[in-house]
Amino acid sequence: MGVKCSEIIMVLEEFAPVFLAEDWDNVGLLLGNRESEINKVMLCLDVTSRVVDEAIKQKVDLIISHHPLIFKSIKRVTCDDVLGRNIYKLIQNNIGVYCAHTNLDVTTDGVNEHLARTLGLSDVKNLNTYKAEKLYKIVVFVPEESVDNVREAMCKAGAGWIGNYSDCTFKVKGIGTFRPLEGTNPYIGTKGSLEEVSEYKLETIVPQKGLQRVIDCMMEAHPYEEVAYDVYPMAIDGKQYGMGKIGVLEEPQTLESFIAVLKEKLGTNYVRVIGGTEHNVKKVAVFCGSFDGNLSGVLKGKADVLVTGDIKYHTAQDILEMGICVIDAGHFNTEIIILEKIKELLNGKLSDLEVISNNVEYDPIKIT
Repeated sequence: MGVKCSEIIMVLEEFAPVFLAEDWDNVGLLLGNRESEINKVMLCLDVTSRVVDEAIKQKVDLIISHHPLIFKSIKRVTCDDVLGRNIYKLIQNNIGVYCAHTNLDVTTDGVNEHLARTLGLSDVKNLNTYKAEKLYKIVVFVPEESVDNVREAMCKAGAGWIGNYSDCTFKVKGIGTFRPLEGTNPYIGTKGSLEEVSEYKLETIVPQKGLQRVIDCMMEAHPYEEVAYDVYPMAIDGKQYGMGKIGVLEEPQTLESFIAVLKEKLGTNYVRVIGGTEHNVKKVAVFCGSFDGNLSGVLKGKADVLVTGDIKYHTAQDILEMGICVIDAGHFNTEIIILEKIKELLNGKLSDLEVISNNVEYDPIKIT
């Protein structure tokens, strides 16, 4: 039982690619060894002292958090401050820490989309454009009898997607030439002789996050000792990712009814409401965690209400001036829901790994 830390990282970063993280963010393996064997993982939002002590008690090998353990640069690790003590304890007990933060917020089925689905929204789209995935064209030259095997391997690895169409490739037949020299073990041909072989030029499109996996699978399926291939960056963008989501409820609801449902779905007894609406709620925008203050998507999308967290005073004043209705459901409540999704992801991909959620986290803000 148990898997390499690097295998867990691969699963997490296929789901929430690191390139989606904000430039100021700190994501990935923040503490530990990629080659270490992991038997037990614990999930959390924050690597607090309570979480660290619980991880030690539960004999956990790796903590997967949403918020980074290390955010700003640090000059020393001692027991003189909370962060130093926590890092010191983790190292003493050989516990690693992996963080998926803003990349997890914006990825497909990530925190924002999960929040939208939890609230019962359908026809979910991006609220604000954030990043677009880079696309690459990969071209490989394959002997005629092997072209189907290579094409199938590449497409199974994630190549060939255009919108809702899969297995999109193009091939053209031609003549390849090569001369095997000393030290080679040619699949076709004789050492020292110039060979002409009937080959196909096979090309397809690959998203950035899957490029290396597609190349690896292509190389494994290809019969040649030395594979001739090219990779070109494309001028067009691939899948677009957004900060926040917007969707519609199945049936219109009064604001009071919607707030009641929201409290139940997010497991909270309180929310803060800024502004209001004179009509029923149908179109809802969501922005998990701390709201970045960008209301352009809410206005453009004509959302009846925005659900988010950590609204600042001056942002609240702007919201009132613009006549927008916003529900501040709290940073904790809008993000804690993703832990179950991560648990399902890891359980589905890594059957030899034990994955648990911590039982010591709670919203640090209390309303009395």
